[in-house]
Amino acid sequence: MQDAKLIVLLKTVQPEELRWLAKWVRSPYYNSNEGVVALFDYLRRYAPAFDSPKLDKEAVFRQLFPKQPYDDQRLRLLMFRLSELVEEFLVAQRLKGDRLTHQQLLQQELGERSQYDLFVKKNQALAEQLALSAYRDEHYYLALWRQQHDYFFHPQTARYGFSADQVREIMQNLDAFYILSKMRYSTELRNRQNILPEEYDILLLRESLQLAEEHPAFGADKVFQAYRDMLGLMEQPDNENTYQRLETIAFSHLHLFRPTDQSSLLRYLINTTIQLYNKGKQEYLKRQFRLYQLGLEKELFLNEGKLSDATFLNIIVTATVLGEMGWVEGFIAQYAPSLPDALQVDAVSLGTAYWYFAKGDFHASNALLRQVESTGLQYQLRVKSLSLRNTFELFLQDETYYELFTYESKAFRKFLRRNEKISESRARAYLNLASFLRKLAKLKANGQLTRNSLAKLREKLDKENSVVARPWLQEKLAEG
Repeated sequence: MQDAKLIVLLKTVQPEELRWLAKWVRSPYYNSNEGVVALFDYLRRYAPAFDSPKLDKEAVFRQLFPKQPYDDQRLRLLMFRLSELVEEFLVAQRLKGDRLTHQQLLQQELGERSQYDLFVKKNQALAEQLALSAYRDEHYYLALWRQQHDYFFHPQTARYGFSADQVREIMQNLDAFYILSKMRYSTELRNRQNILPEEYDILLLRESLQLAEEHPAFGADKVFQAYRDMLGLMEQPDNENTYQRLETIAFSHLHLFRPTDQSSLLRYLINTTIQLYNKGKQEYLKRQFRLYQLGLEKELFLNEGKLSDATFLNIIVTATVLGEMGWVEGFIAQYAPSLPDALQVDAVSLGTAYWYFAKGDFHASNALLRQVESTGLQYQLRVKSLSLRNTFELFLQDETYYELFTYESKAFRKFLRRNEKISESRARAYLNLASFLRKLAKLKANGQLTRNSLAKLREKLDKENSVVARPWLQEKLAEG
């Protein structure tokens, strides 16, 4: 029974909601089956985990019907009915907290029950409520269009009493919903395209952007500007003017976006700073760190109290490169418990390995890398590339590491070329890192490391658009 739909539903009910659910189950309006009430009362004892051996189906049946032989079908019917009640309760709880949806449903219901005057009052009240909305995004324009649509198309509404401008406004709100939705999904697809080996032909995007430039709602609208600039940065990540506009929105107008959209905006900006930093624009690393700090301050990177391991590691990498060693220690201590349980050990080991690398303790860093067990692509890329950099640093200190470095370099290149899950652009960035390190190590091992040979490598690096850890590599080429 522990895997049953009913148990899953009950786990979603918060402890403070259980007493209200008990009233719901007992309400004769919703339920008249005493067996369902008895089942709920028994299961409630094991909240919130609902993982006791006493939840075995036969044990539950014995509790409910102690003098009767086990009847699986009878128990299933009770469980099914209780599941329906819990679902209805969850919807009701949602409506209690979502007054907009409540008002939408109420005015629609009145409109269908031949109460036109009351329908009009509720419809206008809904319009007033929408006018106070804190967000002017696609959800807002869809709700506004729906409110106007319901009024305009009610059988008792005199449609020809509407002016052409009023009808045009209804269409404009529908257009605004479509434009913002198109832009939102387009940013997601373009972002996937930059990470995964996928390509998309997004129909009507250009036409939507052209329509938006003439749309009366979007003149100074920050939500529209944000999505427009996110798309612009994905097309031209080197455009620093576009980046600056978007960063200003993030730091000055973040409150205009819903929390999930705030998080998306920060992530797009962070992705851009990573690209610009990897192209040699080192000032963007500090900007990236500020964005991470903003996201942590606003708790935008947490999902149900959990921080993703990818974000955890990205923050550590950024902070260690900036030399924020004490900050990183505090960050790891504070956020390690919020990592997903299955990934916590690997993420902390890898994050601490970056910390040791930044401190110059390459043996300790590699020792931690060997403890990482995850075979996920992101972990493999990080582990293998950091191990290669550790071994290169050890080679600079002791040339007997040259053979080990050469072996790791070849193995890493083979991994990158054979893995079909890595996009071509991303693989090239890692391959370039390995290539430059291999050339530099070979020159040093053969006693050919001269100012001229280093200058040639630096010139090649400057011409290469995509290289992982470019600033660190520039330091190595400067040091020789």
